Amino acid sequence: MSDSFGPFSKPPAGAKSARFDLRVGYIDTDRATVMHHAAYLRYLEAARIDFFRQHGLDYRTLELERGLGLPVVEANVRYKLPAFFDDQLTITSWITLVTRARLRFEAVIHRDIELVTQARITLCCAELKNLRVCSIPQEIRDMFGTYSNN
Repeated sequence: MSDSFGPFSKPPAGAKSARFDLRVGYIDTDRATVMHHAAYLRYLEAARIDFFRQHGLDYRTLELERGLGLPVVEANVRYKLPAFFDDQLTITSWITLVTRARLRFEAVIHRDIELVTQARITLCCAELKNLRVCSIPQEIRDMFGTYSNN
């Protein structure tokens, strides 16, 4: 996995990004107050949903009116430093790939200026009624395709 991440700590120049702030809850930590590794994925998902909202896509509407979802098909997370109970974290996320089949997000989690975590999350599009993979609607590709550097 050493080559799967470039030396990024912020979005590339010109990329549209979204910032999501959070505070680590006690429920997400162990007895040593270190944030559990699985909690990062939940926070990254919240940041992705907020990214969509900030850039004009209402995910709830996508599910309820279009019957589509964007499930995760691959998740790569590199834990650089531990996060602790009550830490104030900032997740910055951006899209690096848009195709008919996939959306790829990259994200970094910072505590102040410290890089805590890097992540690359790939989504597909699926019809919720039968969970079949389908093409990402053209208007969504158009909305986010200009944000990627592919």
